[in-house]
Amino acid sequence: MGYILCQVPRAKNPYYIENISTNIYSIEELCYYMYHNIYLLDESIMNESLCLWIRDELGLEKLCQKLLSLTGDNMDVGEFILPIFKEINYLTYTEFKEISKKLKTLEEQPEGVRMKQKGDYLFSHEKYINAIRVYMQALQKTKSDNLGVQYKGSIYNNMGCTYARLFQTAEAFECFEHAYDILHSGRALKSYLLSAYFNKGKELYEQLCEKEGVDQKTKHMMDAQIKKAQDVVLPKNIDPLLDNWALSYHRSTDL
Repeated sequence: MGYILCQVPRAKNPYYIENISTNIYSIEELCYYMYHNIYLLDESIMNESLCLWIRDELGLEKLCQKLLSLTGDNMDVGEFILPIFKEINYLTYTEFKEISKKLKTLEEQPEGVRMKQKGDYLFSHEKYINAIRVYMQALQKTKSDNLGVQYKGSIYNNMGCTYARLFQTAEAFECFEHAYDILHSGRALKSYLLSAYFNKGKELYEQLCEKEGVDQKTKHMMDAQIKKAQDVVLPKNIDPLLDNWALSYHRSTDL
């Protein structure tokens, strides 16, 4: 993709993209979002509200009508975004073929798989509250989509990581416990034990390590990891650090 000058006037009133809590003001920004966030292309953005914003704020009446005709229960993501890209020739032919292939692969996957991928994408962009909501939806789809218990365990694991980033240790411990009960892997066990320490305390941690037969080398590594987390030295002037932490937390939770 080359550098694209704004070809359509910017909107006075932005369109709010709920998934990533961001306002967009131009069709160029909309194209950029769609191209780089294919896992987030769903009814939360491809809807009548977006179509009317394109008409009322960007003055693109024909594009609005075209997109409205494509909305509905059986809406095809590729067909919906193509007219938007074409409006300003945002993509080359090769680039559009590439994104079309990715979208086709995505749409062929079970809904539960798509939801987990969406949750993982939101997690990687530090949108933790939205990620948890999507993970919960994915959990409900694992049975109907016949995804198996292993996939369910991976969702619980990733949701536990998300809660941990929010310092919600009780919820993280519960998720990691579910993940270990399903997966029985070394990595799941480690997450389960560490979350037990930070939520329930050292006594339960030691009990679970003994119960699960943790070998001495693994136990030593986990003890060192716990000590490192507890030995964080805060600077004398902590106010700027606290402000940054608070800003980061609010950005990731949309609170």
